[in-house]
Amino acid sequence: MLRLGNPQPQLSVKVKTMSIGGRASNNGVSFVSDDYAAKFVMRKDGGYDISIEKLKDISKLRKTMKKIPLVKGLFSVLTGGRVVVAIIILSIISDFSDFSESVGNTSAHSLLFGITAVGIAVCLIYIFKTIIIKAKETWRFHGAEHKTIYADENGIELTLENVRACPRVAERCGTNFGVFFILFCIIFNIFIAYNSVTLIISYIFAYEVFDLDRGEKLPVIKWLFKLGGFFQQKLLTAEPTDAQLLAAIETMKKLKSL
Repeated sequence: MLRLGNPQPQLSVKVKTMSIGGRASNNGVSFVSDDYAAKFVMRKDGGYDISIEKLKDISKLRKTMKKIPLVKGLFSVLTGGRVVVAIIILSIISDFSDFSESVGNTSAHSLLFGITAVGIAVCLIYIFKTIIIKAKETWRFHGAEHKTIYADENGIELTLENVRACPRVAERCGTNFGVFFILFCIIFNIFIAYNSVTLIISYIFAYEVFDLDRGEKLPVIKWLFKLGGFFQQKLLTAEPTDAQLLAAIETMKKLKSL
């Protein structure tokens, strides 16, 4: 039975680089290793399901790509999820639209502009529906995800009391990547005329910085990690309920048992 409770003081444990990734939604949490994905989903009737999926055998390709500078960032773009790919495709269409207008092809410009506008509207509706409207529970599960991964990576026993005391700010969170991505977009936008090229190059360079072994070698990168941590703490994570923590713990245990 998943029960509620109050948060406890945080543990003081040194963070290690995460080997398991995670993701939160408004009704659950998932963890991913190199070979398996474990997903917890809370049903509307109050019950829940934990599913296990064997990932496609591309681990060798993934590991090879992650060893090659810049190529690993490009590989990350291609596997960055539907929204990321959709935004890049729309930016490419938008650039063709601008080019068509510059050469006087008004029909092509109108068509491409319309496709871009509709695509952007769909993306915004999706983001608004899945992230903003249901943000409260998503941020709580996000906090549960971070706490559980922190405990696992630091060798802390996965009990409710231990995980509850762990921090919910994580260096490997996509929030930090977002900070780097926006920074590079601002920089490259000064020199590059095409939005699609700016987005792709910014994504690649942001991934390179994000993939560094923590942010301690360069002071500016360390500061940017702290900025990402601030957004996590204040906006994009929330203190989870004990029910959500137990959900994350149980899901992690399922994944670790494989």
